[in-house]
Amino acid sequence: LEYTPDLPAERSGGDLDASGTLARVLPAARSGKEVMLLCVGGEGSMRMGANLVLNLASLGLRHMLLFAPKQEVCDGVWEVLPRVACVWQPSAFASKRPASLYNDAMRLFGMREFNPVALDFFRARKRLLVQLVLSHGLNVLHLDADVAVLANPYPLFKGPLLEHQLIFQTDNPFANAGVFYVQGVARGSGGAWLLEELNARIERFTFRPESVRELPHSGWSAPPHFANADEQANLNDVIASALIGERTFAAGVEFFEARFKAQFAPGHCWKAGAASYGSAECVSAREGKQRLGSPRYQAETHRAR
Repeated sequence: LEYTPDLPAERSGGDLDASGTLARVLPAARSGKEVMLLCVGGEGSMRMGANLVLNLASLGLRHMLLFAPKQEVCDGVWEVLPRVACVWQPSAFASKRPASLYNDAMRLFGMREFNPVALDFFRARKRLLVQLVLSHGLNVLHLDADVAVLANPYPLFKGPLLEHQLIFQTDNPFANAGVFYVQGVARGSGGAWLLEELNARIERFTFRPESVRELPHSGWSAPPHFANADEQANLNDVIASALIGERTFAAGVEFFEARFKAQFAPGHCWKAGAASYGSAECVSAREGKQRLGSPRYQAETHRAR
């Protein structure tokens, strides 16, 4: 199975905040109802992104839409790959996030995996995915830039796996939020619920970190909350919710609330004589550590895994 864009064009792209951009660009990216969404970060990811484009083209797969944070990334790609459709959305990276241990982990603790630009990018690409699937009726192969595709996956998607709406690469042992395929998903379906619920959870914990206290096992948490908005952690909780028939946040959000409250606590929270030992932040951190050592808490927050 080979796929080429319906209407190939050079330098087809634009800012997604401009009215009609996506509808205008899609004919240069889609092949019928199929499109691949390639998620390329900043300029540092352009080489990986270009490698992935060439990798996919060598397999006969040219129906791709690159998503980047800003126009400069697409301009750089177009210098060597002018016939690849590419869109950007700077506004997605302009929102001011409230203080939380998750939102501020890179600034406070130097944890590069919590790079604010990357966190905004993960959030924005899932919103774009929902647009492609639910507003434009497309089947989408969602790919991270740091991926090598060794064989055309479409004979699997359109053969043995055709009856499945959501197909995820595993990530020992979780579903990978960066590499998956969505097909045949319409509004009101179970697949649509999963995609929209994932977006809702990412938005919730990014912009309302205090809402973690509303969850069944996290009412003890005091500011600053961790409020895990990670796309993969929340994806796996959403999948678990669908399987057990009730919403759970246990493994992806609540377990990590205890873990990171304890891990990121200031040193004085563990010194009984310190003036702030009895502060709400310190009491909450010690509560998190105590819960991590509780077999009951471990069982409650891991039962959905």
